[in-house]
Amino acid sequence: MAGTWATLTPRSTGIVAAGLLALLVAIYTLHLLLFTLGVLAISFVAAEYLSFSWSTRGFSPTWFQAERFEAPRQVNRTGLGTVGLRVTHYGRAAFYAELWDAYPETLRLVDGSSRLVTWWAPGETLTLAFAFRPYRRGKYSLGPTAIFAHDAFGFAFRLTYLRTEHDLTVVPSVPSLPMGSFAARLRTRFLGTTVLRRRGYGTEFRSLREYSPEDDFRSIAWKRSTRGKLYVKEFEQEMRQDFLVLLDASAAMGAGRLGEDALDIAVDAATVLSSYVGRKDDRLGLLAFADREIAYVAPGRGAPHAARVLEAMAVVNAEATAFNLSGALDLLAGRLKERTHVFAFTTVGKPSPQFREVVARFRARGHRLYLFAPESFAMYPPYEDPLGQRLLSLSQRSEGARMAEGVRAARAAGVPVMVYDRKGAVSKVVGLYSTLRTWGWAR
Repeated sequence: MAGTWATLTPRSTGIVAAGLLALLVAIYTLHLLLFTLGVLAISFVAAEYLSFSWSTRGFSPTWFQAERFEAPRQVNRTGLGTVGLRVTHYGRAAFYAELWDAYPETLRLVDGSSRLVTWWAPGETLTLAFAFRPYRRGKYSLGPTAIFAHDAFGFAFRLTYLRTEHDLTVVPSVPSLPMGSFAARLRTRFLGTTVLRRRGYGTEFRSLREYSPEDDFRSIAWKRSTRGKLYVKEFEQEMRQDFLVLLDASAAMGAGRLGEDALDIAVDAATVLSSYVGRKDDRLGLLAFADREIAYVAPGRGAPHAARVLEAMAVVNAEATAFNLSGALDLLAGRLKERTHVFAFTTVGKPSPQFREVVARFRARGHRLYLFAPESFAMYPPYEDPLGQRLLSLSQRSEGARMAEGVRAARAAGVPVMVYDRKGAVSKVVGLYSTLRTWGWAR
């Protein structure tokens, strides 16, 4: 703010108040020394204040030039980001300066500092640099930068802000995958090579041929085989399949610690799926839904499309509303043009009365639905306090019963349901994806 006069600090107001009190006491007691001390204290503060206010007149953002460097536009949730800021002083007066570069609370500083206090003369350049780790997805902004100008004794200050805002998106990161446990899921039983066959859903039968050792035994045509000769079914291959991630963005998915709630775990698993789909040149889409559509990306392929999906997932947060799975499926049924595997991450509650009909219509269009259900009651770590742990156990019991009812209803409608806890759904997602890539269907 570039007002005509500077602002008094609590230190100066305290000294002035003490001086006034000394004058009152001196006048009442006729104490000359006390009167002199009161006058000197008030005069000193007033002189320093007027001097500082005059020397820094015109203090405003025009005195400074700011430049950001090494400031990323995108950072992985488990990654490390760095920010640098240079500010040059072109004003008329030197002063004690305090620079503070604002940053959101979702960033945790791990090195450096966003604050600097020093004497600042005209023509000098100050540099702020710090490293941070984010712990929550989303779109955020760095800045603005605040500059406090103080006098030498801390009696007065001026404040101005520099427009140094910088947009930052914290995107989900692919969790580290142990190759021994996950890579094998995309390999055949005999050759150990990546599966390229597409069987069942979305394929057409071509012919029979003799069984060979590299064939999977599940492809054997038992009705046509004899004791001495086995035959396997051959299908037309489809080189690509369509997948879509359906994210439940309702309040129920906010269960768990900040940055590690059910929705964050679901996004991590969806990011792994996106990575696998990209390697196989399949198409991937995204729908974030609560009681309405929040974000939608139509299925597609390629690096730019994958980046759009990743950025869309980055800004999905749990909202204070309920999830309408039937509404989401009806919406997708009208938008998806090709047969699509829908991986839905949602807390499973009691479905609507129309759920069976909605699923039947969805399947009639050639789409398949798979539910990944977080145990919301298991998203919280144990309490050290016995009373708190007892209350948590009671809530877990009721929530578990509600979820079990929802799982039974979904499976009765023919929808596969995979339940996961705080360890995540990555292994279940990879397992289902490998099955779909091999056979084109899953129970």
